[in-house]
Amino acid sequence: MNTVSEYGPWAVVTGASSGIGRAVAEHLAAEGVHLVLAARSTGRLEELGRRLTREHGVRHRVVTVDLSRTDGAATLLQTVGDLDVGLLVSNAGAGRPGRFLDQELDDLRARLTLNTTTHLELAHAFGHRFAARGRGAMLLVSALGALHGLPHMAHESASKAYVLHLGEALHHELAPAGVAVTVMLPGNVDTPIIDALGLDRGRLPLRPLPVETAVRQAFEALRRRRTTVIPDRRLRAATRLTPRALSIRMNGRMLEQAARNLDARRPATEPHTGDGG
Repeated sequence: MNTVSEYGPWAVVTGASSGIGRAVAEHLAAEGVHLVLAARSTGRLEELGRRLTREHGVRHRVVTVDLSRTDGAATLLQTVGDLDVGLLVSNAGAGRPGRFLDQELDDLRARLTLNTTTHLELAHAFGHRFAARGRGAMLLVSALGALHGLPHMAHESASKAYVLHLGEALHHELAPAGVAVTVMLPGNVDTPIIDALGLDRGRLPLRPLPVETAVRQAFEALRRRRTTVIPDRRLRAATRLTPRALSIRMNGRMLEQAARNLDARRPATEPHTGDGG
């Protein structure tokens, strides 16, 4: 398979309003794929869709949906039943660094729905559709933090691990049906979350990878039928070489500082680690 357009004429992209989701939509439009753009931000989705249609001649459909709601995935699925979707990019996710016990249980439940149940329901539904048509692909966006349980991001590292393990298993289960599945594990990617967390780019261990480069590497991994991909060879090397306990401590300290930054600047803010539904 040379381009993702060969999976089918339409792609569904969740969390498409910013960051990785927006870059995914731009990448797919450049390859001539029609787009279903899903997120909560109607205005940003409509602006993006109009621009991509104008620049690349693709069609688009905007779906305003809150995927942290228990009915969010079902709402999205109802809106795309008439389309020949060949690719799912399940990217929406959210997170808030901080102490686990300091966070409200209702907020944790909503983020659990967004970070796990939504991926489950979309993968299940589109898995059936793709297997029936004999071809299709899923790019599930997890996070590098899914490899460890991270202090000050306990809930998110646990929920992102679900996406990682689900995608790894489906990579093997669905291959005989002609369905490709790859899990993206973004880490040091240059998205608005860096600024939302108040992190100093100059003090990060590695210079953030441009989001367009991360997305290009993810689709190359999907094309090559790889199970997982960590964008950025520097980060892949660091992940292999850094002892697990040290990685947990280092990332925990960084996330503790991010939590302090949020408390100082915007106590009620809940930044999105992926792109929220």
